[in-house]
Amino acid sequence: MNGGGKLICVTGASGYVASWIVKFLLIRGYTVKATVRDPNDQKKTEHLLALDGAKERLKLFDILYF
Repeated sequence: MNGGGKLICVTGASGYVASWIVKFLLIRGYTVKATVRDPNDQKKTEHLLALDGAKERLKLFDILYF
């Protein structure tokens, strides 16, 4: 299975299970739009932004504005 540019939405992405799902999807080549409570809270999002492929294919959204 290869994402090859397909778009996926993950809600609650800063949580433990969801962050592993985001990692798996990025590894597979998917583009991920992810909701988090506060995209500007570095403590809660730095582990997501550090994932391989995050700079190119991960976009974080405030859950209230998605």
